[in-house]
This record gives sequence, structure tokens and C-alpha cells, in this order.
Amino acid sequence: MSSRSDGPSRIGEYELLFELASGGMATIVLARQAGDAGFERLVALKRIHQHLIRDPEVFAMACDEARFAALVRHPNVVPVIGVLDQKGELVLVQEYVEGASAASLAKRATERGEPLPPAIAARIVCDALLGLHAAHEAKDLRGEPLELVHRDVSPQNMMVGSDGITRLIDFGIARATERLAETRTGIVKGKLHYMAPEQIEEREVDRRADVFAAAAVLVELVTGARPFGSGADAAVMGRILIGDADTEKLAELAPALVPIARAALSSDVDARPKTALELKKAITEALPPAEIDDVAAFVERVIGSDLTALRDRIRSSLGALESEVDDLAAAPVASLDGPRSATARWWLLPALAGAALLVVAAVSLGSPDRGVAPLAPSPSAATAITTARSLPSTREPVPSQRATASASPSAAPSASAIRAVQRAPQSLASVAQPTASTGLMPSPYIEKP
Repeated sequence: MSSRSDGPSRIGEYELLFELASGGMATIVLARQAGDAGFERLVALKRIHQHLIRDPEVFAMACDEARFAALVRHPNVVPVIGVLDQKGELVLVQEYVEGASAASLAKRATERGEPLPPAIAARIVCDALLGLHAAHEAKDLRGEPLELVHRDVSPQNMMVGSDGITRLIDFGIARATERLAETRTGIVKGKLHYMAPEQIEEREVDRRADVFAAAAVLVELVTGARPFGSGADAAVMGRILIGDADTEKLAELAPALVPIARAALSSDVDARPKTALELKKAITEALPPAEIDDVAAFVERVIGSDLTALRDRIRSSLGALESEVDDLAAAPVASLDGPRSATARWWLLPALAGAALLVVAAVSLGSPDRGVAPLAPSPSAATAITTARSLPSTREPVPSQRATASASPSAAPSASAIRAVQRAPQSLASVAQPTASTGLMPSPYIEKP
């Protein structure tokens, strides 16, 4: 994995650091958001794969996820805090959570010979159920119920933070009363092992489908085995449809959870707990969940080395990013004799020429041949002018001055010369050439009469 993500180093106001994960729909990239007064924070950018954006349904699903997750404000839900749609790329900006999914945590714990304790599993699922209840109860900005159903509750979509708090993620295939994306006929969305029978059969689903999925996750985290087996999809589907959940191992590890799991995994929708909050209360009474501090300690014990490596990588990436900024700030400014200074001087010419031409025009407008009386000087100025004229000249004019004086009775250009200058072409080539009558370069900023 590269130290920096592929492609641009910035998306909008977000500076990309490195890739965190990649799946079938999107790539998750860690990024820094910086603002005024030293504000900065880490965010996770969910970049939808380019080849999927061309599919209108996938695009609508991603927009749905942003809309729904942004409206669910709860400590046990990872919020979407922004959406970027630029240069043909759709990016969801999410809060960055340091930790691992419940699936990854359980796998690493098993590899270490330390399976999830039942109380830890209960805390993870209860946190997720609180987030689910908040999603089910969410309303839009006008106060209308969204009637949101997640439809993809699974260990992969439960993020267990290093702070011990579990947060629900990924509302990509959620269903609401009003949504942009509609499920295509014959396409079942979700993870089969956690899908309620009505979802498999493409019947109408409500929050009790999420209750079913959460109970399936609970059994798996406590026992290490999926309640409907891990064989062929057709066999798993058949057991789900008839409600044939395997709870024998659950009876060995946490017998008080068996009746709760059987009810929540029933193929009869009405036999299940009516809400996620109801299931959470039942689990809490049967098996008191571990404290948040205990979950945090377990996470540190199981994946602490991974988190340390991740933090080191973040520090390294931020250091590299700041070095780039320092290098740009320390870059020398081009000297006056450099190639850029010539360009700078070139663009000064029109402004200088315009100022000079305004002076010439003012003198011409005040000359007698225009038929306009010159401005009368103040008494003190008139005295100074008279005195200056009476003084003898101390030097001879240079030849060019004598030639100019003999060629015209007035030192100022005529009105016709000024009009010719104003009507001259205003291209860069014409600006670069002085006019024959005035010796000045016309300004492109003077309006034509």
C-alpha cells in the first residue's frame, strides 16, 4: 500500500493521506480537513468506484446513503458530514473512527485464541441497536418520519472504536419512504446470513428486519458460528425461511440469551421484538453488557499493535504533507532579472502608458487650439509661472527636443492625434509599439469614444 493515495493529493478542501480499505463499491481514504485558526481533523472519504458511477442506480444509492446518514444524529452512528460531486467523482465525507469492524475484531481475537467474551459481544450489539433505533426513528428536516430500514446490519457494518464505542455504518442499501434508488426486481441486496425471510422473498420490510439481523450478529459474536450455518447459499436460505436457527452453542455460552435469540430470529415477523430498543433491553436484562472501558481495553489488547502502526503512519503522512507545504512556502520568489520579471514588467506597460496618456490628454484639452480656455492658475501659481518664464535658460535643448519644438507650435499632441491613439487596435502587439505622434504607448483600459 502506498504512503499516499493514488490520483490527486487533494479533493476539495480535503488533503488525502492514504487508503484505509477498499470494497466492491468504494475505496475508503483517510484525509485531513484543515481550516482557519489552526482547525484540523481527520476524516474518512468514501470514494465510489468510477466504473459504478455510470450506473444511475449505484449513484442514487450513494446519494441515499449520504441523505440518510446525515439525518441520523446519534453517538452510535457514523455520520456523513459532507458530499462531493466533482470531476465525475462522488465522495462521501464521513467521521473517522479509529478501530476495527466487529467482524475483523472477532477474527483477530479468535486467531489469538481469545474469542470475544459474551459480555463484550453483548455491548457491541447493544450499541449497534441504539444506533439502529435512532435510524428507525429519524425524521427529515420538516419533521416527517423517514421510516428508515438499514437492511444491511452485519458484523462488517459495526465499527468498534478504540474508545470502546460501537458505531453503525453503511446505509448504502437502506430503504426509506422516499428514496432515489429502488431495488430492481429479482435482485436481493444485503448479506444473506443476516437477512430476514421477508427480505429474501422481496416482501415489504420494516424495522423488524433489522432486529432479525442484529440477533443473528449477536449469536455469531458470542458463539463464533452463524446461526443458519455456513454451507451453500440455497441451504442457508432454506433454513432462514423456516426459522431453523442453531442455538445449541449459544445455550452453552449464554443460556439466558437463547429465548431472546429464538424470538428475534423467528420467521414470523410478529413474534420478534417490535423495535431495536426492545431487543436491546431484553439483552441487557439477560446478559449485562461489558462496560465501555472494558471494550476499549479488549480492542487495545487484540489489535493494539495494528492501531500503533496506523497512528505512526498517520504521523508520517502528516509530516510529509507539512513538508510539502513548507517547501512551497520557502520557494524563492523570481528576481527582477528572471524570466518571470519580464512578464511582470510587460503587464506594467499598459498601466503606465494609460497614466501618461491621461496627462497628455489633459494638457491637450486645456490648449488654445481646442477652443477651450485653460484652467486659470491660482495667484501664487501664476506668480511662480511668470517668474520661471523670466529666468534665462541655463542649458540648450537636446536635438530631439529642438526637432519636436520646430515641428509643432504646441508641445502637446493635437486632438486628432489623441483620437487616433484611442481608436488604435488594443492587441498586445499594438500596446507594445509606441505611437509615432506622441511617443507613448496607448493603454488598453481607455474607453473608445
